Amino acid sequence: MNSLNNLLDKIETSKQLDFGDILSRTFELYKKTWTQGLILILVMLLFMAPFFIALYIPMFKTAMEQMESGAYDPSDPNSLIQAQSSSFQYMILGFTFIVGFINTGLVAGFYRIVKRIDFEETFGFKDFFYFFKSKYLSKIFAIAAFSLLVALVNLLVERFLPDTSASLLSAGVSIIFSVYTTLFVMFFAFNPHLESSDFFVLSFKFGSKKWFLIFGLLFVTVIIAILLGIITCFIGLLFTMSIVYLPIYLVYKDFFGFDTISDIDRIGID
Repeated sequence: MNSLNNLLDKIETSKQLDFGDILSRTFELYKKTWTQGLILILVMLLFMAPFFIALYIPMFKTAMEQMESGAYDPSDPNSLIQAQSSSFQYMILGFTFIVGFINTGLVAGFYRIVKRIDFEETFGFKDFFYFFKSKYLSKIFAIAAFSLLVALVNLLVERFLPDTSASLLSAGVSIIFSVYTTLFVMFFAFNPHLESSDFFVLSFKFGSKKWFLIFGLLFVTVIIAILLGIITCFIGLLFTMSIVYLPIYLVYKDFFGFDTISDIDRIGID
């Protein structure tokens, strides 16, 4: 079991990681885990569906009203959001937090499953929900709260800056913090015994050293997943999107390593 100081010491070593090697092994690992990845995406969609429906109903009504009055502009989808009441903006933030909370727990559970598949250990469907236990909920809450903070910053940017500047700045903020938010979940999944503040310290310290490598891996796998999804009429996205999570697992495995124990020795620990 890694301690905070142990993990920080490993970060200071600045161990080199090979982009091409990690990417090629990502595809090999995907062949072993695509079924569980599909289940992850389906479970995510199942939980998120009610929130998206609740968001799109008022926007759909607004679109219908604008069409009837002739004010609808299909080239400006943001007008539908701007036409909503101010409370709608806060509702979006609330849903952002709830979805972030659910997804953090599910992705952490997926990482747990990936590790068990990688080390040929037993696993089950319940491992997706392993971290939805009372002792971990405050940590999931903290990670989701950071995602909410990023969303709030983007909302303020869009409210007080011109459209073009706001869009560019929001995109920049989202891109920069995409690496760190991914690392939050990774450190939590493999070190749930640490404090919430430790995940942020480790993520920012490690992310600052390996930002371009991690972002490059995320970018390439997202593009591959989308292209394969387009080729298969977008249905394939359900099967391919989970590949995005795998390079981060391999980065952690190569850089920090795991303290593995057998299933028999694990009895009474999990």
